[in-house]
Amino acid sequence: MPTQHLSRRFIVFLFGVLGLVSVCFLLMFYYFYSAQIADERTQASHSVSLLLKSSLEGAMLRRDLPGLRDIISDLGKQEGVKEVMILNPAGEVRFASQPQRLGQIEAAIIQQFCPDCTAASLPLEPVTRFFTPSNGGELLRTFHPVRNKPECMQCHGSAASHPVNGILVVDYDAAPIREKGWVNILMLTGAGAVAVLFSAGAAWWFMRRYVLQPISSLDTASHALSQGNLAARVPVRGKDEMANLASTFNHMAERLQHSHQVLQSREQFLQGLIDAVPDGVRVIDPYFQIVLANRAYADQCGVDSAESLRQQYCYKVTYQRDTPCPPSLRSCPLATLSAEQPTLKFMETLHRADTSLLSTEVYAARLPVVAGEAVASECLVVESVRDLDKAVQYSHEQKLASLGELAAGVAHEIHNPLASVRIALQASGQILDTSQENVTELKDYLHLVDEQVEQCLNVTRRLMKLGTLASGHPELVEVNGVIRETLSLLRFEREQQGIGEALQLDSSNPRILAADNDVRMIILNLAQNAFHAMPAGGELRVITRKQGATVEIRVEDSGTGIPDAILAHIFDPFFSRRHDQRGTGLGLTITRTLVKQHGGQIQVAEHAAGKTAFVLHFPDADDVPNLVQEAA
Repeated sequence: MPTQHLSRRFIVFLFGVLGLVSVCFLLMFYYFYSAQIADERTQASHSVSLLLKSSLEGAMLRRDLPGLRDIISDLGKQEGVKEVMILNPAGEVRFASQPQRLGQIEAAIIQQFCPDCTAASLPLEPVTRFFTPSNGGELLRTFHPVRNKPECMQCHGSAASHPVNGILVVDYDAAPIREKGWVNILMLTGAGAVAVLFSAGAAWWFMRRYVLQPISSLDTASHALSQGNLAARVPVRGKDEMANLASTFNHMAERLQHSHQVLQSREQFLQGLIDAVPDGVRVIDPYFQIVLANRAYADQCGVDSAESLRQQYCYKVTYQRDTPCPPSLRSCPLATLSAEQPTLKFMETLHRADTSLLSTEVYAARLPVVAGEAVASECLVVESVRDLDKAVQYSHEQKLASLGELAAGVAHEIHNPLASVRIALQASGQILDTSQENVTELKDYLHLVDEQVEQCLNVTRRLMKLGTLASGHPELVEVNGVIRETLSLLRFEREQQGIGEALQLDSSNPRILAADNDVRMIILNLAQNAFHAMPAGGELRVITRKQGATVEIRVEDSGTGIPDAILAHIFDPFFSRRHDQRGTGLGLTITRTLVKQHGGQIQVAEHAAGKTAFVLHFPDADDVPNLVQEAA
């Protein structure tokens, strides 16, 4: 749409209004001025007519007809006087400045001034009017009745029957009157035009200086602001309303810029926050567009940056499709999630743009959109995408990290038997050197060597069970034996910290269906977590028992306890409150994951200082009905 400049519209409006007002005033002035001039000329003609009438009356009373003719003839020759006539009441011209008019009947003159009058009812007062004769040229005609007086009754009869003796008619040229009016009108028009131009110029300068320029500055700054230049400002001049408007605009722009900077910082913080998550994260709007993604998800998709994924369609990124996925292809969170089902977990194969595939595990959650104080009907979907290949590596690396903490204890466990083996071998050599007969003592030393070597082999077997990958197939696990073997690996670390050990293991030897090394890792993580909570020593107590159709494992410590403020977060990834600040924050997370993978539950039964207890429940492998129900 073409721009209509305010300055141009103002000029047109200003000159239009001033021109219209000027024309109206000129017309009014012309009308009133012409009327004034006509009135002045009428008064002058009346005065001349009165003077002439007095002279004529004197001449008529003296019966000086030649003198009367001379007066009328001389008057007709005066400048501005066109014609002078004296009519009798019947309209006959008795005297005239133009002799050819004598004797003519000019009743039409009387009819001009009084259409309904008769000779006996002529007006007694003089009348003046403008008129245009048939030969052209405008005239100012004075109709002056000559009243009948007592001294005239001898010739004209009584005043009752003849109130008017005659009519003095004087015609003045009206052109000078009109010309003078037009000259004055033109002079006034010129003066008015100068005044209008000066007023318009002054108004234009004022409007441009104090209104149009500030508005133009506001328009320029507003346009720049709409184009994204949040640093655009308007110069503030003066202290009037336009200056207040400019100040208000600048304040609004500053607040908008500050809000934009806050939003940018929050967006950067949010992006940095989700980039710190090791799993892929993406947020999808109701129209299948990705509104937010982290670096891990960009790596999973094989793209350079998470920013390049924004505004792309989820079905394009996941399956390289050009249309939304049909329900039979995947469990679409946008179609599945609702207030009744706010979360969803499913397996998905990610199809990259380079045709490679990636197996993932997706956790989706519904995120209501808050609009002011109300919750909008449309919701976003947040998906956590885990690379299954990295998940296996991640779990195995955590196991290796936990095994690293066992290094000192394992070295001590193997060092002592090897030292005993060395001493026994040295003693055996001495026996063989001194005598060939003391075979019994030699057998005792060899038996000791065999026991110590077996102890070393047990330690290595236990380490191998912890370090191997999970088979993926459940097996019968004797809980008591796993607990004893795992805690034996921690004996050196426990003794170094001055921590006592108390085992209350169920004599029925409970069993569960699980991966053997996963159960060992669970016990290892819980025991090490207890050691970290007792830096000054204490007691570790492990209890097993059957409870209905479940097997309960209870791990207690007499450490510092868990504050209420962090109790809800201890199972969160990367959450750690170790006193030495060396924890990864993954031990309890992996423990809970492993417990759930094998159909178990874990909870914090007690968390006060001096007694913290983690309780685990697994389905009892010896309870056949329970296993059937779990399988179903």
